[in-house]
Amino acid sequence: MQDESKAADAIAREARRTAAAGVLFAVLWTALGFGLAEVDVTIAGFPLWAVTSTVGVLIVGAVLAVYLACTAEDVPLDERGEGAAR
Repeated sequence: MQDESKAADAIAREARRTAAAGVLFAVLWTALGFGLAEVDVTIAGFPLWAVTSTVGVLIVGAVLAVYLACTAEDVPLDERGEGAAR
Protein backbone atom coordinates (compact mmCIF):
# COMPACT_ATOMS: atom_id res chain seq x y z
CA MET A 1 0.00 0.00 0.00
CA GLN A 2 2.85 2.36 0.82
CA ASP A 3 4.47 1.75 -2.58
CA GLU A 4 1.20 2.47 -4.36
CA SER A 5 0.87 5.75 -2.49
CA LYS A 6 4.42 6.77 -3.39
CA ALA A 7 3.84 5.86 -7.05
CA ALA A 8 0.56 7.80 -7.13
CA ASP A 9 2.29 10.85 -5.60
CA ALA A 10 5.13 10.66 -8.14
CA ILE A 11 2.65 10.37 -11.03
CA ALA A 12 0.65 13.32 -9.68
CA ARG A 13 3.81 15.45 -9.37
CA GLU A 14 4.83 14.62 -12.92
CA ALA A 15 1.33 15.39 -14.20
CA ARG A 16 1.37 18.78 -12.43
CA ARG A 17 4.79 19.60 -13.92
CA THR A 18 3.60 18.65 -17.39
CA ALA A 19 0.41 20.69 -17.05
CA ALA A 20 2.36 23.70 -15.78
CA ALA A 21 4.82 23.37 -18.68
CA GLY A 22 1.92 23.25 -21.14
CA VAL A 23 0.33 26.37 -19.67
CA LEU A 24 3.69 28.17 -19.63
CA PHE A 25 4.29 27.17 -23.25
CA ALA A 26 0.88 28.51 -24.33
CA VAL A 27 1.39 31.79 -22.44
CA LEU A 28 4.87 32.31 -23.89
CA TRP A 29 3.70 31.43 -27.41
CA THR A 30 0.91 33.98 -27.12
CA ALA A 31 3.23 36.61 -25.65
CA LEU A 32 5.96 36.05 -28.22
CA GLY A 33 3.50 36.08 -31.11
CA PHE A 34 0.69 38.50 -30.32
CA GLY A 35 2.51 40.48 -27.63
CA LEU A 36 5.19 41.66 -30.03
CA ALA A 37 2.85 42.38 -32.95
CA GLU A 38 2.96 46.12 -32.34
CA VAL A 39 6.78 46.30 -32.22
CA ASP A 40 8.20 47.78 -35.40
CA VAL A 41 11.41 45.72 -35.59
CA THR A 42 12.44 43.43 -38.43
CA ILE A 43 14.99 40.63 -38.57
CA ALA A 44 16.08 39.59 -42.07
CA GLY A 45 12.98 41.27 -43.44
CA PHE A 46 10.59 39.45 -41.10
CA PRO A 47 8.71 41.21 -38.31
CA LEU A 48 9.95 40.47 -34.79
CA TRP A 49 6.71 38.72 -33.82
CA ALA A 50 7.11 36.23 -36.67
CA VAL A 51 10.64 35.34 -35.63
CA THR A 52 9.87 35.05 -31.91
CA SER A 53 6.67 33.09 -32.45
CA THR A 54 8.53 30.47 -34.51
CA VAL A 55 12.16 30.29 -33.44
CA GLY A 56 11.45 31.53 -29.92
CA VAL A 57 8.72 28.98 -29.37
CA LEU A 58 10.96 26.22 -30.71
CA ILE A 59 13.61 27.15 -28.14
CA VAL A 60 11.06 27.42 -25.32
CA GLY A 61 9.64 24.01 -26.25
CA ALA A 62 13.09 22.42 -26.26
CA VAL A 63 13.94 23.93 -22.86
CA LEU A 64 10.64 22.71 -21.39
CA ALA A 65 11.16 19.23 -22.86
CA VAL A 66 14.63 19.00 -21.32
CA TYR A 67 13.24 20.22 -17.98
CA LEU A 68 10.50 17.60 -18.02
CA ALA A 69 12.95 14.86 -19.02
CA CYS A 70 15.34 15.78 -16.21
CA THR A 71 12.66 15.94 -13.54
CA ALA A 72 10.78 12.79 -14.55
CA GLU A 73 10.85 9.88 -12.13
CA ASP A 74 10.88 6.21 -13.00
CA VAL A 75 7.65 4.83 -11.54
CA PRO A 76 6.82 1.13 -11.88
CA LEU A 77 3.25 0.84 -13.08
CA ASP A 78 2.64 -2.77 -12.15
CA GLU A 79 2.99 -4.72 -8.91
CA ARG A 80 5.83 -6.90 -10.14
CA GLY A 81 8.06 -3.99 -10.99
CA GLU A 82 9.86 -3.10 -14.16
CA GLY A 83 11.45 -5.94 -16.07
CA ALA A 84 9.41 -8.69 -14.43
CA ALA A 85 8.47 -11.69 -16.54
CA ARG A 86 4.93 -11.57 -17.88
